[in-house]
Amino acid sequence: MITVALSATIGAPIDRVWRALTDPSERIVWDERILGEVSLSHGSNRSAKRRRATGQGESALPESTKWRFRLGGVPLVMQDSVREILRNERLVSLISIGSMRFDQTLTLYREDDESGPRTRLGMKLVTRSQIAVIGEVVQRLDVQKIVIEFVGTTLRQVQKYCEADA
Repeated sequence: MITVALSATIGAPIDRVWRALTDPSERIVWDERILGEVSLSHGSNRSAKRRRATGQGESALPESTKWRFRLGGVPLVMQDSVREILRNERLVSLISIGSMRFDQTLTLYREDDESGPRTRLGMKLVTRSQIAVIGEVVQRLDVQKIVIEFVGTTLRQVQKYCEADA
């Protein structure tokens, strides 16, 4: 398994960063790799009730979102399936892009200081060491490069978007 964990300090309130991460209408604006939305699924009423009952859900957050997504110049479908939600603190998802599967954990920490509101956004991705693609297997170092680029790009784009509002 490969684990990549990085973080960034964003000069914006935690509510602003959370909204950028969880609102599909904002995600499509800040994530330059997204080519368009394929579908949203709010799941069953039972699933939504379970997520709210455990303090994990907010009714507006889709359980699953599919996007047309560009990875390394190749257009693919990315599916983001929410597994756990703790508002303004933690968002756990299963991300599928083509044949790649990532367990993604986003954590938010308030780091306000004299310069104003700030948020520490941590992003951790865990994936297999090899990924099968048509006719080949992508080996560990190449998978690691893909994952590091995915995490780094996501953090930079969220930071740029949220700080432009601040």
